[in-house]
Amino acid sequence: MRYNRVLLISPPSSSYLGAARPPQNLGFLAQALLDNHIEYEILDMRLGYKWKHLKKKIDEFNPDLIGITLVSLEYLKSYALIDQIKAYKPDAGIIVGGPHVTVLRVEVMQECESIDYGVVREGEATLIELCKGNSEISEIKGIIFRNAKDVVFNGIRELPANLDDLSWPRYEKFEMKKYIKEMAFNSSRGCPYECVFCPNKMMTRKWRFRSATDVVDEIEYWYGKGYRIFNYDDDNFTLDNRRVYDICDDVEKRGIKDIEFRCSNGIRADRTDRALLKRMREVGFNYIAFGVDGGNNRMLKINKKGETIEQIEAGIKNATELGFDVKIFVILAMPQETMEDIEDALRLVAKYPIKRVLLNNPIPYPGTELFDTVRDNGWFIKQPEEYLNFVTENENTPVFDTPEISFDERVVLMKRIRNIEKQVTRRAVQRMYAKYGPFAYIIAALFATDFVEKLFFQFKPFRRIVEFVRFRQLLAKQRRLRVEEIT
Repeated sequence: MRYNRVLLISPPSSSYLGAARPPQNLGFLAQALLDNHIEYEILDMRLGYKWKHLKKKIDEFNPDLIGITLVSLEYLKSYALIDQIKAYKPDAGIIVGGPHVTVLRVEVMQECESIDYGVVREGEATLIELCKGNSEISEIKGIIFRNAKDVVFNGIRELPANLDDLSWPRYEKFEMKKYIKEMAFNSSRGCPYECVFCPNKMMTRKWRFRSATDVVDEIEYWYGKGYRIFNYDDDNFTLDNRRVYDICDDVEKRGIKDIEFRCSNGIRADRTDRALLKRMREVGFNYIAFGVDGGNNRMLKINKKGETIEQIEAGIKNATELGFDVKIFVILAMPQETMEDIEDALRLVAKYPIKRVLLNNPIPYPGTELFDTVRDNGWFIKQPEEYLNFVTENENTPVFDTPEISFDERVVLMKRIRNIEKQVTRRAVQRMYAKYGPFAYIIAALFATDFVEKLFFQFKPFRRIVEFVRFRQLLAKQRRLRVEEIT
């Protein structure tokens, strides 16, 4: 063995979403290590852990390899943490992976000299090959390493064609009681679409999927451990409709009931129809999100969404009429977008009884077409090093302007769309609690405040209470509908 003891770290994050669920990427890596009898430990620093806690973990476990996830947001903070680790534990190798490494590759290790290895794209097989030490470093595909003063990339590793061959995470050694009681998982990987703003497709463009049997095996495993809310985190869960039907059939066949399935990461409206959504609803799907990202066909074409506004509206209409809780994502003030285009998007938001809307401040991520467009035209207000480390999509700080929409107009727009988000939330809560009469308006006003939103996402006891009440109401509604169907 080249490495026998691996410490996997999810670095701290300033995201308003907090650490609601265990990090899936580390879950897959940990499971690969477990399957190959390699000792490992986990520290999810998003749970509030500080440097003193990490030092204690290093002292107690004494790893010879330390793995860290790198994303582009707040990457400088991760570099600083890596430098601290290297200074404290110089005899341990440091390996990084994630989208930031996949996009920038050699540049990452040039910027942070404390990193010993980088992993491009999916990392399970690369990590195991590195640890086992049966191959020379120069022969391991998918890895970046240091050779004296040079940084060398060995080239892309072929992706596993059959995702059923990968063990899904059992999250052993993760502090599962510190997360909400909701299991997130991926039934597929990859995105074949061309959206100009999205960094996800850079991990892999080829869409690969797990079989319905393997997906429902994972659901059944966690169902047996008391989980009742499951969140599909796929970028393209409904890309193959037949597979979704097969998953629904298998869930029903195995008697998995009184549950909620969510697709809160977003599905494509053009890959759904009313029959599919109805079948999903029958087996417990309740919460779905659509990536809208344009209020008319002109902007959808410019943003390279690959779908039409008619398809998007049909998807939202079908979902709301079938009783889904619907969330939509809209990215606003993109290159070539005018205020008239934005008004089209805002009219769409107001048209349907959706549960939640996220009107996103566009962030150009390195490697995306949006980043190249803004850079090549000299539109940056804040340089990438600044905004990637201090600005997020849900803030009101524009990071670029365009000839169509100036900086001052963007500032006004960002304030306006935050109010629209709150209006949508108020209307949704009023519908939920309409039977309580005037009290529904009081509850709605509370839930639409910044304070309560922050409390929900960052104070887990409060979120658990809200989710418990919401889930009990959902089950009661599902049972009532089943009785009505029988009678």
